[in-house]
Amino acid sequence: KAEFDQKKQQGEAEIAKGEQELAEAKEQLTTLKKPEYFVMDRTSNPGYEEFSDNANRISAIAQVFPVFFFLIAALVSLTTMTRMVEEQRLQIGTLKALGYTSFDISKKFLIYALLASGSASLVGLFIGYQLFPTIIFNAYGALYNLPAIRITYYLSYGMLSLVVALFCTVLPALIATRVELMSNPAALMRPKAPKNGKRILLERLTFLWDRFNFIEKVTARNLFRYKQRMLMTVLGVAGCTALILTGFGLKDSIADIAGLQYGKIMKYQAIVAFNPDAKQADKEKYNQLMTDTKEMTHQLAVHQENFKMEKQGVNTQEVTLFTPEKTTNFDQFVLLTNRKTKAKEEISKQGGVITEKLAKLFDLKVGDKLSIKDTNNQTYSLKVTGITENYAGHMIYISPTYYQKLFKKEPLYNTQLLNYKGNQKWEDQFGAQLTENGSVARVTFVDRVGSSFKDTMSSLNIVTLVLIISAAALAFVVLYNLTNINVSERIRELSTIKVLGFYDGEVTMYIYRENIILTMMGIVTGSFLGIFLHGFVLQTAEVDMMMFSPTIKVLSYVYSAALTFLFSGIVMWAMHLKLKHIDMIEALKSVD
Repeated sequence: KAEFDQKKQQGEAEIAKGEQELAEAKEQLTTLKKPEYFVMDRTSNPGYEEFSDNANRISAIAQVFPVFFFLIAALVSLTTMTRMVEEQRLQIGTLKALGYTSFDISKKFLIYALLASGSASLVGLFIGYQLFPTIIFNAYGALYNLPAIRITYYLSYGMLSLVVALFCTVLPALIATRVELMSNPAALMRPKAPKNGKRILLERLTFLWDRFNFIEKVTARNLFRYKQRMLMTVLGVAGCTALILTGFGLKDSIADIAGLQYGKIMKYQAIVAFNPDAKQADKEKYNQLMTDTKEMTHQLAVHQENFKMEKQGVNTQEVTLFTPEKTTNFDQFVLLTNRKTKAKEEISKQGGVITEKLAKLFDLKVGDKLSIKDTNNQTYSLKVTGITENYAGHMIYISPTYYQKLFKKEPLYNTQLLNYKGNQKWEDQFGAQLTENGSVARVTFVDRVGSSFKDTMSSLNIVTLVLIISAAALAFVVLYNLTNINVSERIRELSTIKVLGFYDGEVTMYIYRENIILTMMGIVTGSFLGIFLHGFVLQTAEVDMMMFSPTIKVLSYVYSAALTFLFSGIVMWAMHLKLKHIDMIEALKSVD
């Protein structure tokens, strides 16, 4: 019984203790704050938003470049169809004299335009649906882990392209035919009278005009005599040059990123991330390794922490807060400069230096306030004291003093930047020593990151290559078409000067002096137009976490001009062969 009473007392004591703990727990429940709930859909995922944004940017580019291509194609089609109708004046006059109606005569040209534009549209739609999407998708696929492309044939896009193509060919043919049919059969059966020669502005500038020789005066007069062809040639060449320059400019902007980001801006050669749970012995071993490594030149402890920035109408951005232990000689590790003013940015105790793309996305200027959120959705506000050049990622650089003021705690230096003198083989050995240390969680060598980044960005060169090839082919078509029309229109004039004793080379240069001048004017105009087009494409094609270099290298201007002149030279050679075999008797034969 005594044993039973003892166990009973023990049980009662445990029950009493449990009841007391339960009461204390209930009391604690009453003091608990209400939890905060955060409901997030997939649009809050930065990776998802970035992919969606890339698709929108490609869509924006796709709405711009077709306009340029269609305008140039319309220019070529208008000139070609107008010239074709004019060459058929004799047949049109004969048919009209025989009693054929205007509609019956027009059908020949309308059917030709329909067949030409229809068949070309089918080929273009096949290339547009199959080839270009596959190339661009595979290029962007290097940035994401994507499944195989699935081609979707949008009827609306196909119909829009077909309608525009028909509009550019059928309408000019209809208008040109109607204009010719307004004349009577007798007038149509005679060659069209050439345009009257007029005094030009240069002739009034006697001090300049008198210095011209005969050929130069003829060239100047002919340029202003055919104003429509002059304008079309300049605009056609300018449009093609602008597209080619935009392609080369995009290639420059993409290729420059790796060198600028991982060479000019990030000067440190390696970054070591520390293990927060490392033992003291491992930390001491790491410090000893740094001391014993003779190749090591500079070290800097840094606190890095990830935050988010949000704003209405802007995708949520991941931002890295970068707090160095010492701000003196920080430019040995990271170069902070304003890209526009070239002024050096200093890390102040009164705010933070932010990267240029971050300032652009959130419309921030020096002196503005920005808000950042940590992983617990706590918001902090800091002042912008500088904007620095940066091309990959978003950074905010602050001093340890400002960090303590902002977060009310000391920064925990969880990474270290390293500079050293060593080759790639030494890096491999040193990296193996670091990863064996228990205090090191990860080590990253900047040159490897830069090389990998460069390889990734080079895949986007395929997109620019497609643009360059397409624009170059269009330039060739424009030059060939306009030159061929120029020769056809002036066949009697060329035959005349050939009969008068001009050599084949002189006859060719009689035409091509004008073409060279117009091509040069088109190249100059296209270069200025290309600068604006390149800037627009950069704005629409940039991803949120990246900024392209806005500069176009001098060589890109040279390549664009050289390609245009190359095609002009090929056209000249082809036309030279044609001019050598002109049938002068047939060309000069009178129809009277």
